[in-house]
Amino acid sequence: MQASPKLTWNMRGTILASWVWCVALLAPIVLFACDATRRDWQTCYTNECGPGYVCTVDHRCLAAIDAGSPDASTTDSPQEAEDVPVAGGLDGALAADAPRVDSDAYEVAAMGALDAAVDEAIDSPAPSAFDTEIDSAVDARADSAIDTRTPDARGTCSSDDDCAGSAPFCVDGRCEACRTSGECRGGAPICSTDHTCVSCAVVDGGCPLSAPACETDSGRCVECASNDDCPLATKPICDAASNTCVACTSDTQCTGVGPSVCMFHLDGRCADDSETIYVGSIGTNPCSDLASNAGTASVPYCTAQKGVLAANSKGRALVVMRGGLAGGFTAIALTSPLTVVGKNAVITPTDLSDGIGITSGEIYLRGLTVAGSAAGATGVGINAQATVGATLAVHIDRCTISGNPGGGVLLAGAAFDIRNTVVSANGPGQTLGGAVFGGIRVDSLPIAGAARLDLVSIESNLAPGLSCSDGIVGEGVLASGNALLDIATGCGVAACGDASPTCGAQP
Repeated sequence: MQASPKLTWNMRGTILASWVWCVALLAPIVLFACDATRRDWQTCYTNECGPGYVCTVDHRCLAAIDAGSPDASTTDSPQEAEDVPVAGGLDGALAADAPRVDSDAYEVAAMGALDAAVDEAIDSPAPSAFDTEIDSAVDARADSAIDTRTPDARGTCSSDDDCAGSAPFCVDGRCEACRTSGECRGGAPICSTDHTCVSCAVVDGGCPLSAPACETDSGRCVECASNDDCPLATKPICDAASNTCVACTSDTQCTGVGPSVCMFHLDGRCADDSETIYVGSIGTNPCSDLASNAGTASVPYCTAQKGVLAANSKGRALVVMRGGLAGGFTAIALTSPLTVVGKNAVITPTDLSDGIGITSGEIYLRGLTVAGSAAGATGVGINAQATVGATLAVHIDRCTISGNPGGGVLLAGAAFDIRNTVVSANGPGQTLGGAVFGGIRVDSLPIAGAARLDLVSIESNLAPGLSCSDGIVGEGVLASGNALLDIATGCGVAACGDASPTCGAQP
């Protein structure tokens, strides 16, 4: 402690000063009280003067005149005695009476005693018992009241107000950079155990729930650093630019997950095997329409009809078709939405049959090729005619419908959204009402729902390319080389020019 010595010596100084004054006042009394025989040899009342002196009438001791001479017995008058100057005789008398008279040596001794007492009081420490009492009582209590702690070191604090700069927080008496990770930023987002902000790559865990993944290159806590950090089914992809989980937008993003199919047309999830029926063999995998495990990735169905019917009855959301398939699927009334995705799949309709036929429900067709044969006199490539009282919606994306003698696509009472699709070299087909068409025929509009074409190529069909019973919406429709006419006026669609990113199906 720094305060204790100062307080103790101040108190000692005060006490010792009091002692000095006491000694100074008492010393003359002590010294002269002890000399009970002391007399003032210049004052007398009777003949109390020493040898060679006489007491005058005015009570003074004066040297006798002619002492020791023949007339020594004669005493001068008091007045004469008074007029005689005092010489060395007084000193001699005092010297002769040294035991009873204050000599120079006596005065020196007295003064020496006084000085010694004063010096002792000033210079010597107080008695140990007294000092002990002071230290244990007054001094100790004063020390405790003033400061019982170690003096503050650099960086110590009692509140945040004592801290600033790069260490603005008071933690356990010291100024630190952080208390929690919420007070850290950028490439050092974690508050370590020693209250410094560090990279998440340095700490095992520690990122907050809002940004649980660590991007080791930058040291930042982010929502995701890879797809493994995205557990939500509808946001399975980690966007590298923003380090956020997003919906998938292409099948390549779902590679290695189940059938490697992105359901971007629905909720953006990567499909899994539990919702998928497989059709068609690839490589050495055998196919079967009868096996108990038919429709799995290891034992797919052999025919499209079997696969679609199984998916519809089992409530599966996805059918994946691979390779060449003899015959398509027709007369399908769906009870729940179904997605059919082709992986290099080519459907070859059987003689006098359509490639795909849907009568109710909602279907998504993507990546399929329906290739008819004039030699076999096959029917319509895709025939979507709603049965009476039923609703039907058809979504066609990135498909090719080609070479079907019955016509390319027939839509009657069905909502439709056809995009990025090629319809070529089909027809001439004819509807029940007698309308001849080649590429796409909209025989009647739906009661509700879309009726739209986007980035569609209608080319080289053997009858009118696009004909409609009423107006539809068309953007980027490339129509050319079709027999009789490319687009009927009643459709309300204007053909775009040459193929480009905004005109016709995209590769």
